[in-house]
Amino acid sequence: MSQPSVMAAVKSINLPRLEAQFRAEGWFVVQAPNPEPIYAARTALLNELRRLTGQPTITLETYHQVIEDDRYHTDLQIQLTNFFRTQRFGPQIIAAQLDFFQALLGRDLNVQSSPYLRITRPHKPQDNIGYHRDTFYGGSPFELSVLIPYVDVSAASALSVLPGSHLRPESDFPTRQIQSTEVTKGSPKHQLGFLYAPKLIDPACLRPMQPIPLKLGDLLIFSLATVHGSEENQGQFCRWSSDVRVVNALAPVDLSMRPTYYEPLSRSIVTETAEIYHQIQ
Repeated sequence: MSQPSVMAAVKSINLPRLEAQFRAEGWFVVQAPNPEPIYAARTALLNELRRLTGQPTITLETYHQVIEDDRYHTDLQIQLTNFFRTQRFGPQIIAAQLDFFQALLGRDLNVQSSPYLRITRPHKPQDNIGYHRDTFYGGSPFELSVLIPYVDVSAASALSVLPGSHLRPESDFPTRQIQSTEVTKGSPKHQLGFLYAPKLIDPACLRPMQPIPLKLGDLLIFSLATVHGSEENQGQFCRWSSDVRVVNALAPVDLSMRPTYYEPLSRSIVTETAEIYHQIQ
């Protein structure tokens, strides 16, 4: 998609409507103005999966029919995540929608450097991390999570959100912290984004979770304060996705504990020259 057509796609988006939904519900779905990098990532992931497995007919959707063993699945997910990050698909997909994200967040943006690749097989609870708020684990409500599917996702297979939860206090969601029996700190599954000490929300607080079906090329965007997640893919096909965070570079977010988590995506001319000024002092 050429740059003029991308700009036209951005202009066709009803941003005030999306902002109103975000204000009220803490999430929205938008069709990517430039979906081409998403299609390219999907094709590359499929080709790499076939290379790694030696299965020329395997598909992303039917991956679970071939890969049933959990250890093999984790090993493949690690290799595919490394490939996904090395190829820089996550930042590239966000950069291709830059005009949209600047309209939403401002001109000074950072993007997550090494996002996660999620592979969630049907009827495998162990492939999910449950319902949670990212603010439970150090995330900031100034940060956005952008979920990018690489397959069509039905409601039965979808991630769910709790509308309006982004404006509710932590006390509304009492938790019980446990130690995972499958994930330890620094373990392969931990490096894939699974939690070694998850905080489980009282199920009575989770009604009504709303599944969000998505098509290839859609983006699900939500606040890190929005309760979201999945306990089980109850559909017929694998859910492949990545979640990439985006934040205004000038937002009051403490990154001292994760200094390499983000990288610059864009800067206004004023911020660019101010950063140079501080570097030369």
